[in-house]
Amino acid sequence: GALHVTIMNEGIFGGVYAAYAFPVAHPDGYVSLIHSAEDKDVEIGIIRDLADFPESDAALVREALARRYFIHRITRINQVGWKYGMILFDVETDKGHAEFYMRWSQDRAVDYGRRGKVIIDLETNRYLIGDLEKLTQRERTSFQRYIYW
Repeated sequence: GALHVTIMNEGIFGGVYAAYAFPVAHPDGYVSLIHSAEDKDVEIGIIRDLADFPESDAALVREALARRYFIHRITRINQVGWKYGMILFDVETDKGHAEFYMRWSQDRAVDYGRRGKVIIDLETNRYLIGDLEKLTQRERTSFQRYIYW
Protein backbone atom coordinates (compact mmCIF):
# COMPACT_ATOMS: atom_id res chain seq x y z
CA GLY A 1 0.00 0.00 0.00
CA ALA A 2 2.98 2.36 -0.03
CA LEU A 3 3.66 4.82 -2.82
CA HIS A 4 6.79 4.64 -4.93
CA VAL A 5 7.86 7.89 -6.56
CA THR A 6 10.32 8.40 -9.39
CA ILE A 7 11.94 11.81 -9.66
CA MET A 8 13.80 12.43 -12.88
CA ASN A 9 17.59 12.54 -12.45
CA GLU A 10 17.27 11.73 -8.73
CA GLY A 11 15.97 8.19 -8.41
CA ILE A 12 13.16 6.03 -7.11
CA PHE A 13 11.84 6.53 -3.60
CA GLY A 14 9.90 3.71 -1.90
CA GLY A 15 7.82 3.96 1.25
CA VAL A 16 6.45 7.39 0.37
CA TYR A 17 3.33 8.77 2.02
CA ALA A 18 1.19 11.74 1.08
CA ALA A 19 0.04 14.58 3.34
CA TYR A 20 -2.04 17.66 2.68
CA ALA A 21 -0.42 21.07 3.05
CA PHE A 22 -3.79 22.89 2.87
CA PRO A 23 -6.57 20.28 3.20
CA VAL A 24 -9.46 22.74 3.41
CA ALA A 25 -8.42 25.37 0.88
CA HIS A 26 -6.87 22.95 -1.64
CA PRO A 27 -8.34 19.44 -1.24
CA ASP A 28 -6.92 18.32 -4.59
CA GLY A 29 -3.61 20.12 -4.51
CA TYR A 30 -0.54 21.05 -2.54
CA VAL A 31 0.06 17.46 -1.51
CA SER A 32 3.39 16.84 0.16
CA LEU A 33 5.21 13.60 -0.73
CA ILE A 34 7.29 12.41 2.19
CA HIS A 35 9.88 9.65 2.16
CA SER A 36 10.52 7.73 5.39
CA ALA A 37 13.98 6.26 5.80
CA GLU A 38 16.12 5.51 8.81
CA ASP A 39 13.67 7.03 11.33
CA LYS A 40 13.67 10.31 9.41
CA ASP A 41 10.98 11.84 7.22
CA VAL A 42 12.14 13.93 4.25
CA GLU A 43 9.83 15.83 1.93
CA ILE A 44 10.79 14.89 -1.61
CA GLY A 45 8.28 17.10 -3.38
CA ILE A 46 4.90 18.78 -3.51
CA ILE A 47 2.16 18.09 -6.02
CA ARG A 48 0.66 21.46 -6.83
CA ASP A 49 -2.46 20.06 -8.54
CA LEU A 50 -3.45 16.40 -8.92
CA ALA A 51 -5.30 17.33 -12.13
CA ASP A 52 -1.87 17.75 -13.78
CA PHE A 53 -1.19 14.01 -13.41
CA PRO A 54 -2.63 11.04 -15.29
CA GLU A 55 -5.82 9.89 -13.58
CA SER A 56 -4.30 6.53 -12.60
CA ASP A 57 -1.43 8.27 -10.78
CA ALA A 58 -3.73 10.84 -9.16
CA ALA A 59 -5.99 7.99 -7.97
CA LEU A 60 -3.05 6.35 -6.19
CA VAL A 61 -2.27 9.59 -4.37
CA ARG A 62 -5.95 10.09 -3.45
CA GLU A 63 -6.07 6.53 -2.06
CA ALA A 64 -2.97 7.22 0.05
CA LEU A 65 -4.55 10.43 1.35
CA ALA A 66 -7.81 8.62 2.16
CA ARG A 67 -5.89 6.09 4.26
CA ARG A 68 -4.15 8.88 6.15
CA TYR A 69 -7.17 11.16 6.59
CA PHE A 70 -10.05 8.80 7.31
CA ILE A 71 -13.10 10.96 7.95
CA HIS A 72 -16.86 10.48 7.79
CA ARG A 73 -18.64 13.14 5.73
CA ILE A 74 -22.06 13.93 7.16
CA THR A 75 -24.66 14.12 4.38
CA ARG A 76 -27.77 14.44 6.56
CA ILE A 77 -28.55 15.10 10.21
CA ASN A 78 -31.49 13.04 11.44
CA GLN A 79 -31.39 14.18 15.07
CA VAL A 80 -29.14 15.85 17.63
CA GLY A 81 -29.91 15.71 21.35
CA TRP A 82 -28.73 15.23 24.91
CA LYS A 83 -28.23 11.75 26.32
CA TYR A 84 -26.15 10.67 29.33
CA GLY A 85 -24.82 14.22 29.67
CA MET A 86 -23.38 14.18 26.15
CA ILE A 87 -24.55 15.15 22.69
CA LEU A 88 -25.95 12.25 20.67
CA PHE A 89 -25.83 12.54 16.89
CA ASP A 90 -27.97 10.44 14.57
CA VAL A 91 -26.67 11.10 11.05
CA GLU A 92 -26.23 9.76 7.55
CA THR A 93 -22.67 9.78 6.21
CA ASP A 94 -20.86 8.86 3.04
CA LYS A 95 -20.19 5.52 4.78
CA GLY A 96 -23.78 4.91 5.89
CA HIS A 97 -25.93 5.55 8.96
CA ALA A 98 -24.13 6.47 12.19
CA GLU A 99 -24.94 7.30 15.79
CA PHE A 100 -22.22 8.70 18.00
CA TYR A 101 -21.66 10.67 21.17
CA MET A 102 -19.66 13.86 21.56
CA ARG A 103 -18.55 15.59 24.74
CA TRP A 104 -19.96 19.11 24.88
CA SER A 105 -16.66 20.97 24.54
CA GLN A 106 -15.32 23.48 22.03
CA ASP A 107 -12.35 21.27 21.17
CA ARG A 108 -14.76 18.52 20.01
CA ALA A 109 -16.39 20.67 17.28
CA VAL A 110 -13.75 22.66 15.42
CA ASP A 111 -14.00 24.98 12.45
CA TYR A 112 -13.36 23.60 8.99
CA GLY A 113 -12.84 26.41 6.54
CA ARG A 114 -15.26 29.32 6.69
CA ARG A 115 -18.54 27.46 7.12
CA GLY A 116 -17.76 23.88 8.11
CA LYS A 117 -17.23 21.88 11.29
CA VAL A 118 -15.34 18.75 12.20
CA ILE A 119 -17.02 16.82 15.01
CA ILE A 120 -14.82 14.52 17.11
CA ASP A 121 -16.66 11.73 18.92
CA LEU A 122 -15.76 9.89 22.14
CA GLU A 123 -13.54 7.46 20.22
CA THR A 124 -11.77 10.31 18.33
CA ASN A 125 -13.51 9.47 15.05
CA ARG A 126 -13.94 12.54 12.87
CA TYR A 127 -17.19 13.60 11.19
CA LEU A 128 -17.16 16.44 8.70
CA ILE A 129 -19.88 18.90 7.82
CA GLY A 130 -18.21 20.73 4.95
CA ASP A 131 -20.65 23.63 4.82
CA LEU A 132 -23.30 24.28 7.46
CA GLU A 133 -25.18 26.50 4.99
CA LYS A 134 -25.88 23.47 2.79
CA LEU A 135 -27.84 21.76 5.57
CA THR A 136 -31.61 22.13 5.56
CA GLN A 137 -33.04 24.72 7.94
CA ARG A 138 -34.22 21.93 10.27
CA GLU A 139 -30.80 20.23 10.28
CA ARG A 140 -28.93 23.49 10.87
CA THR A 141 -31.29 24.51 13.72
CA SER A 142 -30.93 21.10 15.34
CA PHE A 143 -27.14 21.26 15.08
CA GLN A 144 -26.79 24.87 16.27
CA ARG A 145 -29.07 24.30 19.26
CA TYR A 146 -26.20 22.31 20.80
CA ILE A 147 -23.12 23.53 18.92
CA TYR A 148 -23.29 27.29 18.57
CA TRP A 149 -19.62 28.29 18.64
